[in-house]
Amino acid sequence: MRIFFENGAGGKWLKKAFSLRFLILVCFILHPSSFILSVQAGVLARNQMAEVSCAVTKMQLFYYYLAPERDAKLQDYPIKCKGATVNVKMPKWIETSVPAMLSNKVWRDPEEGEISEAALWQTPVSIIYEFLELTKKTFPREEMGAEISPGLLVKEYADIRIRFQMSLDRLYRAKRFDSMNGRGRTLLGIFNLMLREMESISDAISSADQKRYAEAITAIAVMGQDSFSVLFRAPRAYSPPAVISKSQQAVYTAATVLGIMLVFLSVRLFFIMNEEKTARMVADYSTKVDKWTDDFSRQFIAIKVHYLVFIPAGLFALLGLLSFNLLIFAFLSALGMAVGLRTPGFVLNHMKIRRGLKIDTQLMDGLILLSNSLRSGLDIVQGFEMVSKDLIPPISDEFGLVIKNYQLGTPFERALGVMEERVSSKMLSYMIRAIVLQRQMGGNLTKVFERIVIDIREESKLEEKTKAMTAQQRIQSIVVGIMPWIMLGVMFMFQPDVMIRFYTSPLGMGIFAGCAVWIAIGMKVVSSLGKIKV
Repeated sequence: MRIFFENGAGGKWLKKAFSLRFLILVCFILHPSSFILSVQAGVLARNQMAEVSCAVTKMQLFYYYLAPERDAKLQDYPIKCKGATVNVKMPKWIETSVPAMLSNKVWRDPEEGEISEAALWQTPVSIIYEFLELTKKTFPREEMGAEISPGLLVKEYADIRIRFQMSLDRLYRAKRFDSMNGRGRTLLGIFNLMLREMESISDAISSADQKRYAEAITAIAVMGQDSFSVLFRAPRAYSPPAVISKSQQAVYTAATVLGIMLVFLSVRLFFIMNEEKTARMVADYSTKVDKWTDDFSRQFIAIKVHYLVFIPAGLFALLGLLSFNLLIFAFLSALGMAVGLRTPGFVLNHMKIRRGLKIDTQLMDGLILLSNSLRSGLDIVQGFEMVSKDLIPPISDEFGLVIKNYQLGTPFERALGVMEERVSSKMLSYMIRAIVLQRQMGGNLTKVFERIVIDIREESKLEEKTKAMTAQQRIQSIVVGIMPWIMLGVMFMFQPDVMIRFYTSPLGMGIFAGCAVWIAIGMKVVSSLGKIKV
């Protein structure tokens, strides 16, 4: 013992013990959680420690495979992994490819000078080996570790992660994807996953999460072994996308245009061969156009119904033409025609509802004017004339049309019934029924008009309140219906080729149709939540 202390070994040992205790004390003061982690039992389980030890051996062997001078023992080297000893034979491609990689200078560093392709790959492998060796310090004492808390290795882990990221950046900037006899792309993918796990280690240590720390270490060890096994597998074949010349692109475009023209000709031929059916379809379409024109004129709207049909159909067909895909063109043309045939009815219903709402807002003034005219001794027909002259459209047009029909010989009740069919207004229907009943059975029409005015005021208040209460549901229904199509358009903008290939396939078409149906169902369900029936 005296010789031990006289030789200075005892003093060094005491200094180390004192410095270690002092470091633990500082860590406890600054970060109590790391102290708590340090006094617990081993962080890693036995099987996890076996994975780390196995990965250390394989990374060391990986590094020596890329060395300028390789020992003959590496040809058939025994390694002990997870309690079993296995003889690992060096891949044959190492003998032919590594010398070329050593002579190929692919990077120049201001401090290190020219760096070979093999050395560029050795750097991340050596950093992984260093990382795993550092991890072994957290092993329990009986497993040859020093049982150091992971919280005391934060700085070392951060330094290794930064150097590992820089080594990968070098490989990417040197464009070594086809290196390692075609295995570079696969190895870079594995190394990137290991880098992500290294980033999660700092979070695990700062939150004193032993489980997360152990899982990240084990994942890195397993992926390190996977990278070593890549050396013994055949490389994945990678074929870059074919480059199409301008002449080939011109031929493809001409063929596409020719195909579209043939489609038009085939459609024309179909109609010629089915002339009777075509004539019947044209007659049905003409009948619908006449009916739509009459309905629009009854709403005091002059519009060319043909425009409402063919403009959407033309837009959809143009969109399909710009895709330069025959299936998409046919699908969008059919969809555009279906949308075009439904557009007049949709526009008519929408304008009818909007016109009815405008009449509802003017009906109160009209009823007050009718009530005053009745009090002054005028009859109901003269009251209608006053409303048509004193108020503004659309209510003046409707009341004026009733007077014109009455003057042309139509019974007043029938003229009122036609107006009720033409205008979508519940309160106007109440007024018309009250007038018809009064003319048939008698009664005080002035009092009825006053009551209808009160009902209009109360219903308008209730309607505004319900609109405010259901605004969120109505906005949600709009978002549910619009956002998927916006995202689809954005994806088409960024990757048109991929999207076109997918949505022209049977699977893509089925998914598109299914999504459209479910989006419509979602809009209907969400909008129905905002409807209040009184």
